[in-house]
Amino acid sequence: MKILKEWFIRAPWGKVALISWGNPNGEPILLVHGRQDSVATFIPLLEHLPDNYHYVAVDMPGNGLSDPLPVSVMLTRFFPVVVIDMVVEHLNWDNFTFIAHSMGTEQGLFYNAIYPGKFKKCIYLDGAVAIRRLLMRDFSTYYKTFYYNYYNNYSSINTDDRVFSKDKALKAVMKARNLTKEQAEIILSRNLKRLDEDQYRLSWDKRQRILAPSFNSLDYYYELFSQNAPPTLHILASQSNKGYAEGKESVNKLMSDLETNVPNIRILTVHGEHDVHFTNPERVARLIISFLEEDNGKRKSKL
Repeated sequence: MKILKEWFIRAPWGKVALISWGNPNGEPILLVHGRQDSVATFIPLLEHLPDNYHYVAVDMPGNGLSDPLPVSVMLTRFFPVVVIDMVVEHLNWDNFTFIAHSMGTEQGLFYNAIYPGKFKKCIYLDGAVAIRRLLMRDFSTYYKTFYYNYYNNYSSINTDDRVFSKDKALKAVMKARNLTKEQAEIILSRNLKRLDEDQYRLSWDKRQRILAPSFNSLDYYYELFSQNAPPTLHILASQSNKGYAEGKESVNKLMSDLETNVPNIRILTVHGEHDVHFTNPERVARLIISFLEEDNGKRKSKL
């Protein structure tokens, strides 16, 4: 799909990168990526989606072309909700569809709790594995994993002087995300900063590795995510093995309870790994298109 526009908005800490595709007069759709990623994650998927919608995607701080947050206190997984708020205000959108991958899912869920009615529809791509981090049971483990770890490794976490050749960077991304060379090139198209001849740095902020999640009970999240839910489609990946393993059982219960008790929420599964929307976008696109086009006043309509 042809790019319409690329631009930046100013934030208190620097610039936030935006990019748009499709029809500027079409129904608006906001796309939000997950942890240590960028809007590049949606490029293959957009090739399979109809161009009559107006798609806008944002690089979160410390990802892609957006500036990182200043070196300071521990970063949190909740902060990108602030960025979503800024972007929506900039776009002057009152009602729009929200598509997110992985950690972007929980940010969408929190945003909807703050601004009920803003989302026309929600499509979450393999977000359950990310939500697991919200359900850590042991507070001591939570503290040591995030806050103790961050402040006891403050210098190394906040310093990244690694330099890569293009080939080394490609191989690192291919290994980390189980991608082909061509797919890794798409990911790096917004995440590689050239320093000199065949010398690059990755734009991903190292602090993204240990973003502190919120810490609340299963019941709390159920109440928060079940209220004022717009028509919502969760597309899970059958071979997604990443995420906080100890939270799997709790998240399975949360997702099951939400689908059972909230008429607007639906869960479907496609064959593939966590990045199936990127590696095999056609499997996800057909479900997205059907969901976008259907009348969600009737929950039981089939995709």
